[in-house]
Amino acid sequence: MKITPENLKKHELIGLKATVKNSPNPYQEGVEGHVLNETRKTLNISGKIIPKKGCSFIFNLPEGIKVKVNGNKIYGSPENRIKN
Repeated sequence: MKITPENLKKHELIGLKATVKNSPNPYQEGVEGHVLNETRKTLNISGKIIPKKGCSFIFNLPEGIKVKVNGNKIYGSPENRIKN
């Protein structure tokens, strides 16, 4: 299935380039890189563990489209999010 802005929240995030747009922790804002791993509560972006809850992210899709996603919308186990 091709990644689109509409189905991004239900898609695999590992491997996508991401930037932390907003975070309660000002030191995390602007962190960018590839998503190396994902857990229920966090994204590992180039070795930095960023909580999903309370943050917003910009994901770069393979076609070059940038999509802003509220971290609360992707909170939860990746396998459960993909199934829903």
